[in-house]
Amino acid sequence: MVYWSTIIGVLFGIYLAWPCAFDPQEFVTGNPPALSGAYNPSKCSLKADTRQRLHLPQLVGPESLVFDTKGNMYAGTLYGGVYKVSSLNTPPVLLTTMRTLKCENTESKECGRPLGLRMLNNDTLLVVDLFHGLFSVNTDTGATRLLLEGGDLIAGQEMTMLNDLDVDLETQTVYVSQITQRWPFPRLNYEFVEGTCTGRILSYHIPTGEADEVATGLCFPNGVQLSKDGQSLLFTESTRFRLSQLSLEKNTSSSSSTNTTTVLDDNIAGIPDNIRPHPDGGYLVAVPSLRTKVKSTELLNRWPLLRRLIWKITPGFAYSFIEDAMVYGMCLHYHNNGTILDTYHFHDVDNFRHISQCTVAPDKKTMYVSSRVDSGVVVMPIA
Repeated sequence: MVYWSTIIGVLFGIYLAWPCAFDPQEFVTGNPPALSGAYNPSKCSLKADTRQRLHLPQLVGPESLVFDTKGNMYAGTLYGGVYKVSSLNTPPVLLTTMRTLKCENTESKECGRPLGLRMLNNDTLLVVDLFHGLFSVNTDTGATRLLLEGGDLIAGQEMTMLNDLDVDLETQTVYVSQITQRWPFPRLNYEFVEGTCTGRILSYHIPTGEADEVATGLCFPNGVQLSKDGQSLLFTESTRFRLSQLSLEKNTSSSSSTNTTTVLDDNIAGIPDNIRPHPDGGYLVAVPSLRTKVKSTELLNRWPLLRRLIWKITPGFAYSFIEDAMVYGMCLHYHNNGTILDTYHFHDVDNFRHISQCTVAPDKKTMYVSSRVDSGVVVMPIA
C-alpha cells in the first residue's frame, strides 16, 4: 500500500511540475469593498423609470460608443460592424465592417471585433479592433483606412489583443491599450486566472506614422482616457481591480521618457472596464461585475501551484470564473483625485448587464450605457 501511494505521489508531483503554457503568479488584492458609502446608488439610478433600454437589434454588443458634435452616435458590434446612429427613431446604418468572407457570425478574428471608438473630428472616426489594429473611418462614406495593422512589431513585440484608445487632438497622438502579449483570443480569460502582467499602452502619431511603447508590465489594461490637460492618461487594470494615472511628460534634455504611474484606486468593488469623461469633471468607469461574486476564486491568487493543478485538470475553469462573475452593472463617477463621487447602478434594468462603457451625450444631460454582449443601449438622464 505504501509502495503504490509513493508511486502515485511521485507521478502526481511530476504531473504538477511538468511544464505547461499556463504559468500562474502569486498576487494579493484587498478585500472587495461593500456596496455602501460611495457605492450607494445615486438618486438618478434609484428611479427605475428613468433608465430606459433601447432595443436596437443591429447593435449587438456595442462595447464602445462615441458621439460627434452633431449628435450622431457611433458603435462597434460583436460581429465586426461599425454603425452610425443619426436618430434613435431610425435604424442604425452600417458604416464599415471588420468582417471577412470567412465570418460566421461568431466572435472571432474572421469577423473582427471593433472595441474602442473615438472621434478625431466630425469627419473621421478612430476604431481599434481587437485583432486587426487601428483604423480611421470616414463618417460620411464609410471609407476605411488601416493605420496600424494587428501583428505589427512595436518595441520588438507584436501588437495584438487591442482594447481601447484615446486621442490627443492637439498632438494627433493616439494611445491604445494592449490587453496582453501572452494569451491570444479566445484565451483572454486565462490572463485573469494566471495573474501575469504583460499588457502595455502604445502610442501612434498620426502625422508621422510612428508607433511606440508608452508603458509595459500592466495587468490587463482596459479602458484609457486622457486627462483634460492632456498631461496624463488614466487607465484601468481589470485583473488588479484598479484605476491608475500615467504621466505623459518627456525629459526635455533627452529623448527618454519619464512617465510615472500613480494608482488612484487600488481596490475597486468590481472588474473595471472603459473610462470616459464626465461633463461635471472627473471620469466615468464602467464596472460589469462585482468581485463579491467571485471572492472565493480570488483567494486562489495566493496559491499559484493550486491554480496550475486546477487548470491542468479543467482548463475551462478560467472561462467559468469570468462568465459567472459578469452578473452586475454600474458606473462609477470618479473625482480627478480617485475618490468616488457617485455610483449609478444598472443591474436591474431589463436584463441589461455586462456593461462596458458609460458615455455622456453632447447635451451633457443624458448618459448612454453600452454592453460588450447585450444588444441596444440603456439611456438615463443625469441632469
